[in-house]
Amino acid sequence: MDYENLSYLFDYVEKIGPLAGIMLPIIEAFIPILPLVGFVIINVTVFGFLFGYLYSWIGNCIGSFLLFLMIRKIGGKRFEAKIQGSKYRGTLEKIKKKNTTVLFILYCFPFTPSFLISGTAALSNMDTQYFLITMLPSKLIMILSLAFIGENVSSFFVNPIKSVLYILFILFINFASKKLFQKYEEHHRKHQ
Repeated sequence: MDYENLSYLFDYVEKIGPLAGIMLPIIEAFIPILPLVGFVIINVTVFGFLFGYLYSWIGNCIGSFLLFLMIRKIGGKRFEAKIQGSKYRGTLEKIKKKNTTVLFILYCFPFTPSFLISGTAALSNMDTQYFLITMLPSKLIMILSLAFIGENVSSFFVNPIKSVLYILFILFINFASKKLFQKYEEHHRKHQ
């Protein structure tokens, strides 16, 4: 995507306003291949840090909640098969046992497959209130880290060294959290 197309996208989102800022993360909840971090960067660039963060959080929470309700209503062997084939199977099984601590921790990580987490919680018939109480604050933390990335990407040309260091820090945190998560998964498998 060249600069002209990117500029057009930002202008388009700005014209539509907050509705676009909220709708982008809602759509991402249902199509997980779309880049949530990209939508948060767009929101932070167009609406500023505070409102970009707020619109991203609202949209991501609405999307995850709608997905939770839809999968709970429809259920589905296809989604169950996805869980069984996932490398996160052990942890997803803990969510199925209504372990809200695991749900909270997973939602806090910026690059965890939110689609699988919401779907697993729905299939476990987790109480809607527990789901919301767990999801809302954890998404607050996760979107905040993505908003900081967005803020630094938009200020890249002003202070590139600070931006590069911050992006490296986020990548390190993501790498470390994945390693910790993998160790947790291995430990869980050994003690089954």
